Amino acid sequence: MESTHLHTFYNQAHAVISRRLEEEIPAHYHYHCFRHTADVIEQSQIIGKAEGLSDTELALLRIAALFHDTGFLLQRQQHEMAGCAILRQSEGISMLSEAEIATITGCIMATKIPQSPQSKIEQVLCDADLDYLGRIDYSEIAELLFQEMLSCGEIKSKEQWKELQILFLSKHRYHTPYCQRQRESAKQERLNLISLL
Repeated sequence: MESTHLHTFYNQAHAVISRRLEEEIPAHYHYHCFRHTADVIEQSQIIGKAEGLSDTELALLRIAALFHDTGFLLQRQQHEMAGCAILRQSEGISMLSEAEIATITGCIMATKIPQSPQSKIEQVLCDADLDYLGRIDYSEIAELLFQEMLSCGEIKSKEQWKELQILFLSKHRYHTPYCQRQRESAKQERLNLISLL
């Protein structure tokens, strides 16, 4: 059975975080907004169940997915660390044990690029975060990231974006058997197509 206190904390936090991500994230953050967070929450549960995580692990994973990009509310650089701080300052955090908080923050920190998951639950969140790389909606989502990075001055042209995509897709590897089966081949096809453009 899923731990009731984790469910209660998630529901309370979701109401606050979803509102903050809708209202406080800069308008030019086209990718790092609540839409992405909602997608990661959904994919984390799909991948986590496929990978055999327990109900408690799935509950911890859902909290980690909710908070994984909240650091963008404060800063772009080291946003994972900022997200962990937001988690620790959340109302109701006393419901969670230090071990549970450590699991959640470990998941959040593992999503820092290049990803460095050390456990199955961390692998699942990392794969959920970049699940779209091997999905049919890749181009649509990648365009949002392009527009955001352009607005933030992190890239200057479509050509630079193409080079960045090729480099990123070439280096990226899915960690879970589920995503390796479901996403890797489509991601490779996407890489091949972009390389031909």
